[in-house]
Amino acid sequence: MSKGFLLDKEMLGLLESLTGEGARKIIEALGNLGVEERILTKKLFMAKFENLKHLLTMDEGDYKVKSFFRAMGYVEPKVAEEAREGRVKIISSKSFTPRKIGVSDFVNHYRSRFEVLKGVLELGGYDDLTSLRKLGFDRGNYTVIVSVVGKRITKNKNLLLEVEDLTGNSVVLVNQNRPKLFKKASELLLDDIVAFRVSGNKDMLFADELIFPEAKLKGKRSSDFEEYVAFSGDFHAGSTMFLEENLRRFVKWLNGNLGSEEERNLAMKVRYLFLLGDSVDGVGHYLGQEKHLFEKTILGQYEKVSDILKLIRDDVQIIMCPGQHDAVWVGEPQPVIPKKYAPGLYEMENLHLVANPATVEIDGGFKVLMYHGASINRMIDELPEIRTKFGHLNPSRVVKEMVKRRHLAPTHGAMDYIPCEKGDPLVISPVPDIIATADQHRAEFNEKNNITLVTSSCWQSMTPFEEKVGNVPDPCKVPLLNLKTREKKILDFSGDGVEVNDES
Repeated sequence: MSKGFLLDKEMLGLLESLTGEGARKIIEALGNLGVEERILTKKLFMAKFENLKHLLTMDEGDYKVKSFFRAMGYVEPKVAEEAREGRVKIISSKSFTPRKIGVSDFVNHYRSRFEVLKGVLELGGYDDLTSLRKLGFDRGNYTVIVSVVGKRITKNKNLLLEVEDLTGNSVVLVNQNRPKLFKKASELLLDDIVAFRVSGNKDMLFADELIFPEAKLKGKRSSDFEEYVAFSGDFHAGSTMFLEENLRRFVKWLNGNLGSEEERNLAMKVRYLFLLGDSVDGVGHYLGQEKHLFEKTILGQYEKVSDILKLIRDDVQIIMCPGQHDAVWVGEPQPVIPKKYAPGLYEMENLHLVANPATVEIDGGFKVLMYHGASINRMIDELPEIRTKFGHLNPSRVVKEMVKRRHLAPTHGAMDYIPCEKGDPLVISPVPDIIATADQHRAEFNEKNNITLVTSSCWQSMTPFEEKVGNVPDPCKVPLLNLKTREKKILDFSGDGVEVNDES
């Protein structure tokens, strides 16, 4: 109705199969097409079908939208086998449109996030699901989906959570006498969106169960092709600590010119190289940075990067997103690196520049979520178990927490972000096969819910800043994933040659 449309009964039934956010986006798309008819029917929708097929890759509820289209009679085309090799399809690469930001933008940002994650949690099919506004004074058992806006330990050592939804607010008490639940709830971050099974009334709710909106896949995808994906980034070109010779050694191996015959054959099977930000050290990122730069201009730094990347053989598809040190704003989502600062990158036909974060589909239908990882440091600070047990030595453990929350940076103020006009681009949607991050300068593989987690290394020796904040870099390592077998390797270029370590 807000868009000026009415639905007939048939279309209402079809749209009800989606989450509210998915249906809203379809209606918005119809409005953007300039549909003049006011009553939406299946016949009208089918007439606009070709213009709406891009919704098959929309972020919100991807699998539900596909089911909706199939119900309308759409059959997905099969991609020819020969066209799949080296295929790069950008699924999501959102960027902020420069405009004046107001309070309403932040409100809409969080409302959109809440609606999306609420839709995910509702898939649990809870019979007693209710909103906070509908809670009465009579005691009962309920399921509520809420955002955590405050947490503290009471004098009795219980955990008291302030929560809200779009209808009201309440408090949830987690009793310390329930150790498993108490431990799980203690790891909640502010602004986490979760479901609670509770008992009580509108004055006080007592937690019986806590459910996160976890990103999950039913199984692991595999490709028909024997090909590999390499993950790297954090070159920090321009820094006096830039390990250029080691990086050039990796490029030499990638071109089949380094290592044993077996290692050279392995290199020639690498089809994709994901570069996860901070390709340059940047200029003016901290006081006194110029003392640590051998190249003091951003143009010169990107020229160095493009000169090295141009040496890579043309059949390797390179996908690059920015990080905090790149020549873009720090607030996420970060836009693609602009041509005026890095003209050499735009001359490369096999280089694909994307935003941060971005989701890219490659051979075999693999969806790869790229995120540089600005939120990782703050999440380590806020999660006691990770902070005390792992610190900065196990970044993939932090990515597991992102998967659990289905969000890359849930807490307001934990990092710089910019509210976008349409939704929160840091929500993990669609669910990818691979999540690749950087920033912590350590190469790792991990798994959660059939999603492969990859963290990349760096090409810079330890800086004074890293030593100060506790980062422990492990440079010159390159994670490698076989798309056919899911075999994992980490290559080491810290020496004179290449050392291949099996991580499977």
